Amino acid sequence: MQRGRVWLVVLVGLAVAAGAVWTFFPEELRRAAGHAEKALEPGPVITPLRDVAAAPARFRGKEVTVQGTVTSTGELVMSGGQASRFYTLKAEGGELVVDVREGLPARGQALLVTGVVSEPPPGKGLAPRLAEVRRERVQR
Repeated sequence: MQRGRVWLVVLVGLAVAAGAVWTFFPEELRRAAGHAEKALEPGPVITPLRDVAAAPARFRGKEVTVQGTVTSTGELVMSGGQASRFYTLKAEGGELVVDVREGLPARGQALLVTGVVSEPPPGKGLAPRLAEVRRERVQR
């Protein structure tokens, strides 16, 4: 009977030790066991494009992320050779003109765009502007 109790105490001790190791090193153990989980990073908070278009003063100077479809693209070349590139991003309820430094996206692309909002000149009936910081294509 003594021998059975010794084995029981040894097994309980091993179980407690294994639980303690799992508690203190869970990520390393899961990785070693082949069960590593990819850490999910929260995505950006998406501001409805219609909200920015309807009240650009509320967002002026702020960085926002909006989603929409490219409806047109353009490039304006100044007499000194400097170019200004832009595209129109449209979603239900509004549109924005997005200023870019790099290449223009293709028309019809669905994009998630982060940028800084500026208001259009008053009384001109122009869409608010967004100075693009980054963009990524999205699946429809």
